[in-house]
Amino acid sequence: MELIGRINKRKIYYVQIRNNSTWKSSLPKNGWVAFTIANEEDGELIPPCVKICIDRNVSYTCSAGSYANMTEQYFDEEITWRGVEYEMNTKKEFDYELSPVTTAHKNFGAGFWFATTLAYDDNFEIDKVVCIDFTKRKVKKHLIDLIDKINDGWLPDDEEIKPPEYDN
Repeated sequence: MELIGRINKRKIYYVQIRNNSTWKSSLPKNGWVAFTIANEEDGELIPPCVKICIDRNVSYTCSAGSYANMTEQYFDEEITWRGVEYEMNTKKEFDYELSPVTTAHKNFGAGFWFATTLAYDDNFEIDKVVCIDFTKRKVKKHLIDLIDKINDGWLPDDEEIKPPEYDN
């Protein structure tokens, strides 16, 4: 995991999981935002990553890329399964208020802006955003450009769909 910048009190990290076998152990242990970037071709990588993020107590997930809606659904499904399992094992009602909040964004810049400035958790002060890049073409340079723009006061436009800019 590489520190690529800071927005206010939040440190922004980047990890590309395709060629990084140690990415799992570098994730924070609690109070963090996962900003995921995935396209349809990355689909098989998402379910195991979702489980790891939830195991590492992610507070908020913001999914981007052409597979954003499916990525968010994977997170929601895993949260629901864990809630059902909890209820079956304890015979108590699961409190979904303690679960991570999930969002999906078709406008890449707006999603990143939201993850880095507004996503919050009532139980933890969020001071880390981890950009988890599933893509083959990478988005690290675009993220660094967005960090600079946000720090200069930039606000995302209202375009409904705005894909990421890839490094290659």
